Amino acid sequence: MKFLCILLLFAITSAYEITQLLVPLHADPRRAAELSCHFTMDEHRLHSVKWYRDMNEIFRYNPSQKPPIRLFNVSGIMVQSGECAAEWCAVRVMPPPVATRAAYTCEISTEGPKFLIARQTKYMTVSAMGDRAPVISGAPPLVRPGDQLMLNCSSDYSLPPSNINWYIDGELQKPEPWEQAVVSSPREGGLRASWRVLRVTAPARGSGALRVTCEAELPLEPPLLRDSSVLITVHSHTHPDKYVANRGQSSVLSLHLLKLSLIWTFMEIYRYMSL
Repeated sequence: MKFLCILLLFAITSAYEITQLLVPLHADPRRAAELSCHFTMDEHRLHSVKWYRDMNEIFRYNPSQKPPIRLFNVSGIMVQSGECAAEWCAVRVMPPPVATRAAYTCEISTEGPKFLIARQTKYMTVSAMGDRAPVISGAPPLVRPGDQLMLNCSSDYSLPPSNINWYIDGELQKPEPWEQAVVSSPREGGLRASWRVLRVTAPARGSGALRVTCEAELPLEPPLLRDSSVLITVHSHTHPDKYVANRGQSSVLSLHLLKLSLIWTFMEIYRYMSL
């Protein structure tokens, strides 16, 4: 008898349920995100559907009231619209222009006297990946042993701004204090670009090639990565028509090349940031 009562109680309390909750894993702050909640009531009558962002109610549907839909704009988010039917309820929210992670909960309740409740929660992270791969500038295709280069890597606009990592032949380069990433002012949706320079010295002897890679990492869980690479050839045999054999003249030429590389790099940064 006790077992039958438990089965009966389970059948009563499980007669209504949320069958599907759709919440985007990532939401672009420049576009509205659509959330939907699907449920079944069986023999119960629907009293209300409520949506929550974390602990704050942002939407309520009560078919017995007029108007049946109410929107609640809380700090950092705007509820654009909502639409509900007998077995589903959807809302459109405009995410805040900040890289945040929030819980979105759908709650359904039955009519009295019991007002039974069912709820489900999913998380949505506000983020935006750049449309383009990072751009490396200041990298000539051919250098001589011992030449010094100043490279720059510029990431596309994203939220949060990308972390930039440099690799030479697959080995991560530890930045010097003055090589830290710089972040731009925000654009639409709070997106920012970032860039970071890298000083490279070609091997002093022999010929070969350096593969330089810039990696733009969006610090999410899991992180999103985009990268670009350039191949720089180190050639030890100078041509008399192109290079000066004299040691003193060679040093002056290297200094001029370094200055030109720096000027070109910062011109590329300015051009990229003004796009």
